[in-house]
Amino acid sequence: MGKRHWATPKGLSLLACLLNDLGRAIPYRRLCSSIGRNSDNSTNRHILRQYIGWLREMLLANKSPYVIAVVHDVGYVLCEMAENPRHTLRTKRRKDVAQLGRNVRRLRIAAGLTQTALAKRSGMNRAYLSRLEGGRRNPTLATLERLAKTLEVMPRSFL
Repeated sequence: MGKRHWATPKGLSLLACLLNDLGRAIPYRRLCSSIGRNSDNSTNRHILRQYIGWLREMLLANKSPYVIAVVHDVGYVLCEMAENPRHTLRTKRRKDVAQLGRNVRRLRIAAGLTQTALAKRSGMNRAYLSRLEGGRRNPTLATLERLAKTLEVMPRSFL
């Protein structure tokens, strides 16, 4: 396989598959089938990784505004880079995460619990809960579900 192997019909098919679902994770199985592989096994994932590597090189060489990311245990995603990603992500995320943290604190206080008590009941670290309430941590859905169950509220109450 040469450096320009991505330019073969299989490589172009993979690129088309990623472009068609820009910003969405595409499962390994579907990506494997786009390069002519019928199953998602270790051999086919290795070949897929090689194609993805060549596509990444091509995107970098052409100063493309796109990047390919791995979605752990799911597949790959092609994302468009923001012009100023640091500013865009921080500003929006901080606002959303800060609001979520304030809602967690409000519901915790309404339930009459201290941070220590809520952390212990929900099985998490008190310091993490403190950072979450302070808007310095972005919790996973599983964390929100645990907190909601402990506080006896719906997870959407945090949003």
